[in-house]
Amino acid sequence: MVDDTPGAGDGAQVIEVRTAAVPAVIPTLRTVAADVAMRQDFDLDAIEDLRMAVDEACSLLLGSASDGNLRCVFTTSPNRIQVAVSVLTDSAELADGNALGWQLLSALTTSVERTVTPAGDGYLAQVELVHEGETASR
Repeated sequence: MVDDTPGAGDGAQVIEVRTAAVPAVIPTLRTVAADVAMRQDFDLDAIEDLRMAVDEACSLLLGSASDGNLRCVFTTSPNRIQVAVSVLTDSAELADGNALGWQLLSALTTSVERTVTPAGDGYLAQVELVHEGETASR
């Protein structure tokens, strides 16, 4: 897998979750996303957008996981959360870019990108999303 650890001195914090690629873990990852956004002091709408985006990114990749594992990396910096969801897969194909799920991801995030790269005997499929926003006023 790719090392997404931020470089020293850039102030980013990283939380990585590795789990089974099963639908039952999605609520847990949604909760982690909400917690990360709350700790970044995002407003309630931004927190819910991130929760839904993480749900959709995981759902897009779950069925493709060839080794039964899913990796979700949250990287935070002020007013910015980057989430990289990845699985190992047997195919270089990802979900259709015109699918409703992909449109939802695009609407809920500042940016979203999907990649498939060769990895050993298979491929690493990844959906990376960024959510930037104003923090909640205190």
